[in-house]
Order: sequence, then C-alpha cells, then structure tokens
Amino acid sequence: MRPPRPFHHPGRTDCRRERTADVNGPLTDEERYRFDLQGFIVRRNVLGSGELRRLAFEVDALRLPPAGASIQSQRFTGLVEAGGLLRDLMDDPAVLDVLREICGPFVRLDHSYGILMSTSTSGLGLHGGGTPFDPAQYYMVQQGRIRTGLVAVQWALVDHPPGLGGFCCIPGSHRSAFGVPSTVGFEHELVQAVPMAAGDVVIFTEALTHGTVPWRARHQRRTLIYKYSPGSSSYSPNPACRPEVLADLTDQQRRLCQPPSVAPREPV
Repeated sequence: MRPPRPFHHPGRTDCRRERTADVNGPLTDEERYRFDLQGFIVRRNVLGSGELRRLAFEVDALRLPPAGASIQSQRFTGLVEAGGLLRDLMDDPAVLDVLREICGPFVRLDHSYGILMSTSTSGLGLHGGGTPFDPAQYYMVQQGRIRTGLVAVQWALVDHPPGLGGFCCIPGSHRSAFGVPSTVGFEHELVQAVPMAAGDVVIFTEALTHGTVPWRARHQRRTLIYKYSPGSSSYSPNPACRPEVLADLTDQQRRLCQPPSVAPREPV
C-alpha cells in the first residue's frame, strides 16, 4: 500500500530546543486562514526536551499492559487522573487561546486518551467529514467567527516521520458538501499524511475526514489526544474526569471539566 503524501508545512525547525513564547497565544491571521482552509493547523516545537522526558516518564509510570496489534488495544485513558504534565496539557497555553476562539469562551474538555503503537500496529480508517452534518462534530463560519463542535488536540511525544504512519486527513473535507466516496482510502491521492516531530501539536476539527495510518517506524508511537467541545455540547457519555479528582485541579482546569449545559456556566 502506498503511504499518503506528506503534508508540506513551511518553516519547520528542529524541535530539540526548549519552549519559546512564540508558540503560545491565539491563532495568528495565517493560522486562522489555514485552519479554515484545511481543517487543521500544526504548531511546531511546542514541548521542550525536558517536557518530553517528563511525559515519557509519566507514561511509563502508568505501567500499561502489553497491547495487541490493533490501535484500539493500544489506547489508554486516565490522563487527567494521572496528574503531572499529563494533566496540565489539558489547558496548555499553546492551545487554550485557540480553543477559546473556535469552541467559544465556555469550551470544555470532553474526553482524553493516549495511544501507543508498536511497529506493524494497524491504523484507524478514514472517518468524519463535513457531510452528512453531525451536530456534535460540525464546522461553520458565521459573522467572521469560526464555530466548531468537537475539536481534537494531538500531542506528538515521539517523531512521526513521513511515510511511517500516524495522523492523516483529507485537507478541506470539513467543508465538503458530499460524503467521502467509498473508493477513497489511505492510498488515495486526496489523503495526506501529517508528519510531526516530538513536541509538535496538531489541532483539528473532528468534522475533518481523518484517520491513522498503520505504524511502520521501528520506535513506538506515543501520542496524547485531548478533545474539546462547546460548553453546551457533549460527545462522550462520560465526564472529563472522575469527581474525586476535581479537588486536585486548578480553578481553570475545573472550569474546563464542567459538565455540558446551556445554563449559566463559568467561562474558561
């Protein structure tokens, strides 16, 4: 099977430097244009080497059981409950202002999980798309403002080299007026892989047609995914974290973990 074409991102730099302020804050004009045009953006070099080492330690400390050859068997939850940087990524300054803009001031963490993929682990087929309309995973622009349903924030803890698997998508499909044809799979020219370096983060609307290409790299794939929705919307039937954990969160994190409602709620 021919791997998807790499998505070209101009200006990529070496990620092995510490975090700098220029990766934080709201969308720039160019990022907003990119997000509206293609359904996702990548912020490079967000996590520094020290943060990556800490996250590797925290994932190892979970003592996860050996996983099978399916991507579904290599998912793990409990990121908020684990504490440490696994928890703090939920309101990281590199993504929080972006989420406020595209999900609104009452944005909430809907659910989160991590994925480990060993060599030859199967992927996850293409799913999502702007059509048919899904009230939990929509995308629109009204009065100059992006409005989204479920939004995914995916952190790369290891390099995701071109052609070796990981996140892929059909750029622009979040706006398509037609469903994805059954003839379109990973090998189709419309599908583009999104290579990432350790420390990069990709933010995408779940209305984007996307998937996970089988993992071919020799090293284990490690990625963390936090999904957010507007305050009145819920995708997962479960709370973002267990009630007994709320007391350990910061005020801002507790606001992010408010249950969905249209009633008065605290802005994030």
